[in-house]
Amino acid sequence: MKFRGLRTDEIDVRVGSISAKGASLLLYKDARCDMNILDEVFGVMGWQREHKVVNGNLYCGIGIWNKDIQQWVWKWDCGIESRADGDGNEKKGEASDAFKRAGFNIGIGRELYTAGFIFVACETQKKQNGKGYELVNPYQFNGAYVSHVEYKETEHKREIVGLIIKDSKGKELFSKRGQVIETGEVTEEEILKLFKIAEQAGYTKDTVFKQCESKYKKETPDKLTKAEYKQLMTGYTKLVKMNEKTK
Repeated sequence: MKFRGLRTDEIDVRVGSISAKGASLLLYKDARCDMNILDEVFGVMGWQREHKVVNGNLYCGIGIWNKDIQQWVWKWDCGIESRADGDGNEKKGEASDAFKRAGFNIGIGRELYTAGFIFVACETQKKQNGKGYELVNPYQFNGAYVSHVEYKETEHKREIVGLIIKDSKGKELFSKRGQVIETGEVTEEEILKLFKIAEQAGYTKDTVFKQCESKYKKETPDKLTKAEYKQLMTGYTKLVKMNEKTK
C-alpha cells in the first residue's frame, strides 16, 4: 500500500533550531492528518490504534486489516512527552507523538524527511544565560505555512523537490524550486563538449576528472547524472564569458 503525498494544508511548520545567523525550520504533520488519511484509504472500520507501555515508554500501534490473510497487521513506535504546559498534557502529547511516528512507519508523510535543511536568515540574540540563541521576535514564525510542495515519485520513494514556505502575511520565507529530473547516461558527445568548454575556461582534462571526484564523488565524467553534468557545463560556461569580458 502506497499512500498519497501530503497536501500543503496537511504540512505544518515550526522552528527547529536557532543560531547566530537565523533559524532552521522543520516540517511536520499532526495526528488529525494521520487519522484522515487512514479513514480515506481504509475506511473508518478498516484500521485501529492501540497504546501500551514498554519499559516505561509509551508505544502506539496502528493496525490495518489485511483481507488477503484475514488478520490485523500492526506497526508500532514510541513517542516523546510534550513540554510541560501547566495543564498536565505531557502524556497526551506523548500519545499523539507515538501515533504520528507509527504513521510514519506505515508510510504516511514519510516524504517530510526528504525536505533537506530549511534555513531562514533572521534577527537573533544570545540568551540571557549565554547558552545558545533566541529569536529577537519570538512570534516571527507563528503562522508560517507551506504554500507549495512538489514531489518526485519513484516506485518505492517519494521525495520533496519543490517547496515554498511563507509567513502569516504571505511573505516568502524559503523556496526550493522543483525541476524536471532528467534520467539517462551522459553521452560521449556530451563529455567531449564538457572537455572543450573546460579547456576554453582554462582547465585541463585532469582537472575535470578531479572536479568530478571532489564535487560529485564520481571517478569519471561518464558517471555523472544529467543534472551534475549541466552544473559543470554551466560553471565552465560562466568562466568563459567572464574571461572574454576581461580581455
